[in-house]
Amino acid sequence: MDNTQVGLLADIGRHSVRFALSGGRYGNDPREIRTYSNVTHNSFTGALLDYVEVVGVRGQALPSVLAVAGMTRGDIVNLTGSRWYISLSGVEAVLRARPIALNEAAAVAMALILLPSDALSSIGKHRWRPVEAGGRYLLVSLGTGLGVAALITTPNGVLAPVQSEAGHITFAPSTPEEEKFFAAVRIKGPVSAETLVSAPGLVAAYTALSPIGRTMAKPEEVTKGFGRDATADAVGDMVAGYFGSFVGDMVLAFGAWDGVYITGAVGRALQRKLELTVFRHRLENKDAHRRQLAEVPVSLINRTDLELLGAAATFDSC
Repeated sequence: MDNTQVGLLADIGRHSVRFALSGGRYGNDPREIRTYSNVTHNSFTGALLDYVEVVGVRGQALPSVLAVAGMTRGDIVNLTGSRWYISLSGVEAVLRARPIALNEAAAVAMALILLPSDALSSIGKHRWRPVEAGGRYLLVSLGTGLGVAALITTPNGVLAPVQSEAGHITFAPSTPEEEKFFAAVRIKGPVSAETLVSAPGLVAAYTALSPIGRTMAKPEEVTKGFGRDATADAVGDMVAGYFGSFVGDMVLAFGAWDGVYITGAVGRALQRKLELTVFRHRLENKDAHRRQLAEVPVSLINRTDLELLGAAATFDSC
């Protein structure tokens, strides 16, 4: 984009949206951030109209980048579990410019370009590497779901996101604990990687592994039980092990040899478990490329504002 151009950013979740502006004489940091709920606004377009009115840009031609909690394919983007949907042509009618839409994991991958070093901490012996053109990186977000995206270098030497829905690949148990979990949850339908590696997955896993049928109502109750509750510890160890295997598969799939970046509330809560041997062992324990996998650094991102930051990076790179 022309560095004098102002753009609109949106972080669109299932229940709310955060809008911001970027670019122009104030630089690419998101500013004028406002949050709108689908409880108070019947449609996304209604919230958008309110925002551009409040910040004084209604009627201007505004390029935009939308980070969406859903698959961004086609003109209509549906948000699972939300009454909102996003019409890209509707956004274009309001802003007089066609929006760029990407899923939230891809937006967070773009945020890696702008992250300062103090936002990252290494997991394991390999120190994180700065993201730079020429590399290939993997972003995995652990929260209410399991988001996966890659950041790759294009033939013209710029970093670009690769969107995916890899969190929904079929769950394949390989330990007795994982078999027990699989048996407990398969009666409810297909089991994906996200069924275990997510906030709801922690709760389901606790119920599945409890020897006396105990349950935990909230995922934070499970993670707070690490070191004090044997079942909670077993859940943490199982999730860390399976997640290691999943990350190794994703590195192989995307060729992301230059670094893995983990984010999300569940990822941060699991940090102590991810530092255990089982996570790294399962990541590297493949039938090929073990040596290369052993050299891949893994880092944890200690920030929560990544979707808007990634949208700003996308806007800046267009």
